[in-house]
Amino acid sequence: MRNWTRLSTIFLPLLLVSPLMAQSFMIKPYYGHLLPRMSDVNNRIENQIEGWRELLGEPVPAPGKIDGHRLLGAQVGYHFGENYFLTLNVSHYEEKVQSEFTPAPDRFYFERQVEFYDVTANLQYYFDYDSASRLNKYLGIGVGILFAKARSNTQSTFISNPKNGTLFPPSDTRGDFSGNSLLAAVSAGLDVRLFNPFSLWAEAGYQFANIGHLEGTVNTFDGRAITGFTTNTSFDFSGFYFRAGLGIGLSF
Repeated sequence: MRNWTRLSTIFLPLLLVSPLMAQSFMIKPYYGHLLPRMSDVNNRIENQIEGWRELLGEPVPAPGKIDGHRLLGAQVGYHFGENYFLTLNVSHYEEKVQSEFTPAPDRFYFERQVEFYDVTANLQYYFDYDSASRLNKYLGIGVGILFAKARSNTQSTFISNPKNGTLFPPSDTRGDFSGNSLLAAVSAGLDVRLFNPFSLWAEAGYQFANIGHLEGTVNTFDGRAITGFTTNTSFDFSGFYFRAGLGIGLSF
């Protein structure tokens, strides 16, 4: 009951906003999906797994590919001029692939993870915008910055290859890498008004954000930390995206 009271305290004033007042600001939380161009990363993962299969002499399963995952974020939009909105977008993306092979008493574990946050300013042009209209369509362009991280974790307790008798020490290598890049985006979207001040909205677009090689630290099984390590892999977060959510218009 207390939670409902708090929610009504927040949203009741929004429901009482007059439909005749111009909605100067929009708050737009959303859920989406990104399909990044990670071909170099995926090729590297595939080559590493194949190398471990040969080294261990075991059928280590493939971890899969980094080929798309959810986007979570929000936009704040400002209506300036008849058909123009300026929005500030903040989003978060994270994806992980992993493989585990555990024939007793040994264990092999392989994990690769990528993550980013971005902050982007967008200019949106609406076709004959009308806050009272049921449907409004727009085109957008944006520029911003993307902050990325990549993590790796490879562990193996195997000490020999049963096929050829080769001996090797256990492995436990972890890496943390980061970098940033300028981001540019183009998009097309629409708003569907439900009732003032709420609407549903959706947009699709393409973002350009090729960071390239990342730098960071690698920690090895014997406790050594290799700093200033540059990845052999190039990270490209460019790709098509789709996002949709709820729009809340505010008037002042």
